[in-house]
Amino acid sequence: MALSRPKQPELLRARILEAAQGVLLDEGLAAVTHDRVLARTGISKGGLQHHFRTKQLLLDALFDQLFASFVAQYELALAQEPAGPARRMRAYVKASRRNALDVAHSGRATVLLALGDEQYQARWSRFLDETLAPDTLDGATLLACRLAADGLWYSLVFGPVPSAAEVDAALHRILQLTEERP
Repeated sequence: MALSRPKQPELLRARILEAAQGVLLDEGLAAVTHDRVLARTGISKGGLQHHFRTKQLLLDALFDQLFASFVAQYELALAQEPAGPARRMRAYVKASRRNALDVAHSGRATVLLALGDEQYQARWSRFLDETLAPDTLDGATLLACRLAADGLWYSLVFGPVPSAAEVDAALHRILQLTEERP
């Protein structure tokens, strides 16, 4: 009697996406091919194509996963923020810091994907527009806070990484900006 393996499609899908992210980070966007991903997973070509028939579907799924991770961190931060004119910006700032510290390698992968595909850039822009629009801070302060948060995230993801004290001080200063009134 032959033993059969239980099918675990979600685990296999996660392995494939992890391998694709590894190829992306180690070799660049152009190197993400089915063959290179297969070499890192040890699964069959049919198994890979069952989940991701094309490279574009694979990249889309990877971006979706990375994007969903950030959105989840943002929503968690938003739930902890009290009401106010900068509630969403404050949550964005905190989520950006947490995302960068938790998953710097995922941040690099997100940037590489976004640089390589305008649809990912557009999706991120829509998210920012929809997320931050309800805040009632003046536009210049919102933009300054977003750019500062993005810069802090970028530094944490790509380096040079500031000390924990410097990160905390920068985060505190960005959040202070949300409380200032022109």
